[in-house]
Amino acid sequence: FDDELAKAYGIAWVEDLFASADEDSRYTTDVEAFLGAQQEWMSNHLPKRGVIVEADTWGRAKLPPKAEPVYGKPGKSDHTAMFVDREGKVQTIHYRLPEPKKAKGKGEAAGGAAGEDGVALSRPRPDVTRKGIEMVGDYRTDALHEALARAPIEDDTLLALLVLAFAGRNISIASGASGDVYGYARMDRHAARLVGSEGKLAFDRETLQQAARGVLIDVLSCRENRTDSGIVARLAGDAIGAEGFLPNMGTDEFLSCLSRAALEGSCKDTPVLPRQKVKDTRAALVEHFKEEQFVHPSAQFAPDATKLASWLVKHEASEDDDLDERSGERDSSEPVDAPDEEAYGVAAE
Repeated sequence: FDDELAKAYGIAWVEDLFASADEDSRYTTDVEAFLGAQQEWMSNHLPKRGVIVEADTWGRAKLPPKAEPVYGKPGKSDHTAMFVDREGKVQTIHYRLPEPKKAKGKGEAAGGAAGEDGVALSRPRPDVTRKGIEMVGDYRTDALHEALARAPIEDDTLLALLVLAFAGRNISIASGASGDVYGYARMDRHAARLVGSEGKLAFDRETLQQAARGVLIDVLSCRENRTDSGIVARLAGDAIGAEGFLPNMGTDEFLSCLSRAALEGSCKDTPVLPRQKVKDTRAALVEHFKEEQFVHPSAQFAPDATKLASWLVKHEASEDDDLDERSGERDSSEPVDAPDEEAYGVAAE
């Protein structure tokens, strides 16, 4: 506050001889007069939406109930609180109050909102209710399934639809192509390549093949973790000759994982003879396979015949399954009934 306010409150300033040259060296021992002058100064300089509050025992402002301090730039609807801290300095803090809940008036309809003139405004009714939207979803799904089962589909389009299916929101894939085994594959990026600017499938054969390869890479995995695809990945690798892309396994890192019997079995068809010590046999094999490609039989893609037969028996479709699927299909010769208009009566009322 200024000298006039100090004079009005009878404050006598005393010079502090030990204060720094760049600081205000004045002080007073009349605490009540000083605090009174501070209060009047705050009253004269109170901004719009401002209030004077007290300080708590920790020297912080006592804000109104449910008020939240604003630490950034205050908005137009925010409030300002001014208070005197424990050192007698005027402090300012901005705070925000929650929006008050408007009580419904007698003339306001349930679910409506009051306008500026107090007239109740009813919320516009949607063209189709939630129940109607759910019915549309069922109709679309049944039609889609029937078309996929019976409509003529070209090979390229069928492959493109398979790519789209893997990008569905109801599909989650733990991909072995990512270093993070807990991450999920981003299948949308493959499907997006097949959709044109007009929102329809538009692609050339090369783009389709690249998208399909990308999907297969993200989906199929032989890793020994949660991304393991199981026997289908082994079948896929065997079908496309993936063994030709395996690295040389005749390294000390892999051979050290073999038992003595398996290590000596790897000497077959090589000039290397088993040594008395396992490490000597392993060192000789590592030296030999520096010039040749070695793939251990356990790394072959062809699945075990017994496991494959068990898998086929377990998942083989029976005649009963075929009958169950066909029982839900409509005969193409039967006329399609028009939708019942009464079904949409709820939305049209």
